[in-house]
Amino acid sequence: QEIIKACMAKFTPIKQFFYFHALEALPEDAKPGPQYAAKKSRYDDYYAVFGEGVQAKIFDLNMFLIGSGAIGCEMLKNWAMMGLACGEKGQITITDMDTIEKSNLSRQFLFRPKDIGHMKAKVATAAAKVMNPKLNIHTDAIRVGTDTENVYDAAFWSKLDGATTALDNVKARLYIDQRCVEFSKPMVDSGTLGTKGNTQVVVPYLTEPYGEGASDQPEQGIPVCTLKSFPHKIEHTIQWARDKFEGWFSNGPSEVKSYIK
Repeated sequence: QEIIKACMAKFTPIKQFFYFHALEALPEDAKPGPQYAAKKSRYDDYYAVFGEGVQAKIFDLNMFLIGSGAIGCEMLKNWAMMGLACGEKGQITITDMDTIEKSNLSRQFLFRPKDIGHMKAKVATAAAKVMNPKLNIHTDAIRVGTDTENVYDAAFWSKLDGATTALDNVKARLYIDQRCVEFSKPMVDSGTLGTKGNTQVVVPYLTEPYGEGASDQPEQGIPVCTLKSFPHKIEHTIQWARDKFEGWFSNGPSEVKSYIK
């Protein structure tokens, strides 16, 4: 798939179908009735499956999305399509300090070449609102951590219905998990590294917290966005220097040599 993208110079994923079987998501007491009737709206599929009551709760959810990269774009798209935070009481708060680079376009589908250099959270928000203009979104470019607890304070966390992480490092996930435990909020965590991926749903008083689960293996790779934008460890700077050296004195000359041959 990635080879095809490169050959075609296109950054649009291949069109394909995905079927997900989850009968456990259906209401246990579901019975035929007017709450499942179509209302000639874009949400008729959800009314037919989950009922009017569940959809009303989705409209008024207050969610915190940390990160708007590949996973963050996917979450925003899903939320826009299902009407999350489209009600009068609904609110999505999204924060990401990163800017868009050309390498992001192949997997972060809410971004286009014209968006390179702009803040990810703002561009992703604008794209999601095109999908669903009724979305209520507040956009930040603030790091989530102990140094910004004056912004994301107790009042902020108390009014949330949940948090979703779209992060690229374990340390940030652990902090979000601690705050979710402190304020008894559910958390959806997911991450990718190359072809590997993981997801975990943390529900207060029902599942164990992220920080108390199976210990994460030491991070074998360093995300490109961390190297370029927020190298905060010694190993990050070493890897950055190695990448630069290989690009200048190894990869470039090797490509020239191969072309001459």
